[in-house]
Formats: sequence, structure tokens, C-alpha cells
Amino acid sequence: MKRYTVVTLLGLIFSFAAVLSARADFNTGLRAYQQKDYATALREFKADGGAQSSYALSIIYYKGEGVEPNRKESVKWLRKSAEQGFVRAQYNLAMMYDKGDGVNKDQTEAAKWYRKAAEKGHAQSQFNIGLMYTNGEGVGKDKKEAVKWLRKAAKQGHPNAQKLLKVMGEKY
Repeated sequence: MKRYTVVTLLGLIFSFAAVLSARADFNTGLRAYQQKDYATALREFKADGGAQSSYALSIIYYKGEGVEPNRKESVKWLRKSAEQGFVRAQYNLAMMYDKGDGVNKDQTEAAKWYRKAAEKGHAQSQFNIGLMYTNGEGVGKDKKEAVKWLRKAAKQGHPNAQKLLKVMGEKY
């Protein structure tokens, strides 16, 4: 019984150390990025592989910091982060599809990612998905859904959502 407890305890310690070292990769990458040491930042963010690191990589490739600007590579890392549930990545990926920046313009895909971020409380995404339902862009035109999302954004103080609801004759 003692041997089992020691083995379990050692397993927990190693698991915790692995989590801490993965977290350290993001923090090390962030410090390197802030010091404009992009080679180290790239290496550390890639080693980490987490949502925040993937998001940071998408920015580096988008802006071309220490590498040539590469929208395709930026979208790859942004999608990885978005799929891991990182709200800012979901919103930015939706924007890229909405505008056709680095990807083919795709309103349906934009709506999908706006909705994911909106469901997590992201006010701008709530406004954008509400607007898409208002206009029938990427989703079917649906006033009830539009008002639902616009109200959520308006309650967070989003001024354009508040204005649009007034225009629609709705309260928030």
C-alpha cells in the first residue's frame, strides 16, 4: 500500500512539474516577445502549444515580427488557439473570415466563430452576430436571434448595440 502511495505521489509531482514547465514556456516566450527577441518567443510559444501561445504566434506571423508576414501561418495558429477556446482568437478568426483577410471571405464561418466568442460573453462578438442575424449574413435573417445577441452586447455597454436596438424599436 505504501509503495502505491509513493508511486502515485511521484506521478502527481511529475504531472504538476510538467504543467508548470509548459506554463513557463508561455511566460518565457512572452518575456522574449516583450524584449523583441522573436526567435526565442517563437521557439517557446511553439513548445508550449497552448491557446495563449498559439494566439501569440498568430500575431507574430500576422505582423511579421522576426519573420516574414504570413497570413496563412497566422490563420493556422489563430485557428489552433480558437479551437482551444481562447475568446480573443475566436473573435479575431471570425473577423478574418468576415473580411477575407488571410482566408477566403466566408460569412458562415465568421458567424460560427462570432457565436463561439459571443457565448463566452465577448461583447463585440455578440454585437457582430446580432448584426449578422439582422441582415441575414452567414446565418438566416432572424430578428428574435438578432435582438437576443444585441441585448447581451447592449447590457455590457456596447454603444452600437444600444443604438441598433433603439432603431429596431427594442429595449435593452
